Amino acid sequence: MTSIRFVPVSVLFAMLFPFTAPVNAAADSVQRPENNFAVTATYEEWDLPGDERMGMAGLGVSHYFTDNFSMGVGSWMAVRGERGGFITLGVDGRLRYPLSENLGVESGVFVGAGGGRGGYNLSGGGLMLRTHAALTYEMGRWGRLGAGVSYVDFPNSGSISSIQPFISLSLPFYYAVESGWDNTSAGSVTGREPSRQHSLSVIGRNLQVLSSAHTDSGSDQDDLTLLGIEWRTYFDDNWYAKLETEGAASGNSTGYMQILTGAGFRLPVTDRLYACADVAIGGGGGGGVDTGSGLMFDAAAGLQLFMTDNLFAELSGGYLSSATGSFDAGSIALKLGYEVGGGHEKQSHGVSEQGVSDDYMRFRIVNQTYFKADERWRSHHNDEDVENLGVQVDYFLDRNWYLTGQGLAAYDGGAGAYMTGLIGTGFRKQLVGGLYLNAEVLAGAAGGGGLAMGSGLVWQGNAGLGYDLGSSVSALVTAGRMEAFDGDFKANVLGLSLAYHVMSSM
Repeated sequence: MTSIRFVPVSVLFAMLFPFTAPVNAAADSVQRPENNFAVTATYEEWDLPGDERMGMAGLGVSHYFTDNFSMGVGSWMAVRGERGGFITLGVDGRLRYPLSENLGVESGVFVGAGGGRGGYNLSGGGLMLRTHAALTYEMGRWGRLGAGVSYVDFPNSGSISSIQPFISLSLPFYYAVESGWDNTSAGSVTGREPSRQHSLSVIGRNLQVLSSAHTDSGSDQDDLTLLGIEWRTYFDDNWYAKLETEGAASGNSTGYMQILTGAGFRLPVTDRLYACADVAIGGGGGGGVDTGSGLMFDAAAGLQLFMTDNLFAELSGGYLSSATGSFDAGSIALKLGYEVGGGHEKQSHGVSEQGVSDDYMRFRIVNQTYFKADERWRSHHNDEDVENLGVQVDYFLDRNWYLTGQGLAAYDGGAGAYMTGLIGTGFRKQLVGGLYLNAEVLAGAAGGGGLAMGSGLVWQGNAGLGYDLGSSVSALVTAGRMEAFDGDFKANVLGLSLAYHVMSSM
């Protein structure tokens, strides 16, 4: 095993830099409850066949159910080596045991799916398992530093099986949520602190590549269009952190995906018009795009116009660059978003202060099975169903209608490296007792794994029945259909979800 190198470790800290503000704010406020979430960045290097090594950066968000037990979602992205675009998504659980006031030991398990830049040979069906053990050190307002050993395996016919050292940094933050959708507590805000304002946007981004950019095979790189989502959390009236994920939806780079995290600044121009700028770092690749190691940098500036107190449109221009590949592009992005929280609505748009209200959210661990509905739906393993694992987040506009976003990756069926990210709207209606009806329509980008997605633009519709196992947890079964807009992919979809319900204070 080789030592962890300085440059990728500096990337690890850069990925967490946007989130340092809420940690410092928490330390300065004695009124704030104990932090109940953490964002964690990790770096390690995996051994690949042929004496190759691949540097991987992990980024995840976890919720602490007790002082020492947390669960959450995360992603691993290639940022060093020659496998840009190798990305996985999954769920993570951690258990920590304190040894002293500052020292502790931690163990954890990550179950995910994905692949890329090596396809079936590296990731097999796509299932990823990672376990780790670490020694941790509490650094107060600067978070928790960890160092240890991890084991990574792609057991479903993959060729990756690696033991390596890693380093991690976790930054705690407070986000005002309560588990469950208890009608009796709705609107009750006693003793609760409102969360910061935040927004969710749909992104359409056109990339005009530089003439020097070429594909993995050496041919000229065509322009491409990305579709995705962006989440922002505001620390004050101006500064914000952001997380965005996008995939190719047109062009000849089906399967390209990127995940970026960064920080930005917003200034008012008029009552409803803002100027904003941000920078971001992350991982990206796939679809034949030459991103080298996968490490990506992005910078943009633009104008944000609020059409209502919550709904906004944003137009920005920027530059996207790979650290070691030939891919560099100018960027024009159009965003349509929805912002909630105290600062913008109450201060900028004249909404009267009425205290803290409750918003409802649902986090789902999702398994979706694709069943062949067209003989040309994939280029290999044609008769095998495709199993996908991922997460879905639903933000409820009221007690029935919600906005939704999902990210899934294949873990079985010979479709390693397939990933999809979709956004849409849904409807949830309580029927009788704990039984409810659920329906949703989504669209977005998908590609990889030999599935015939055309340009990458797809749609999906689901309908099903769910049952509330309690105020905090429900199970959901859905049946649906997914098709590519201009490809041969057509599949019937069976979905199984386990959902966790929370109320957030605004």
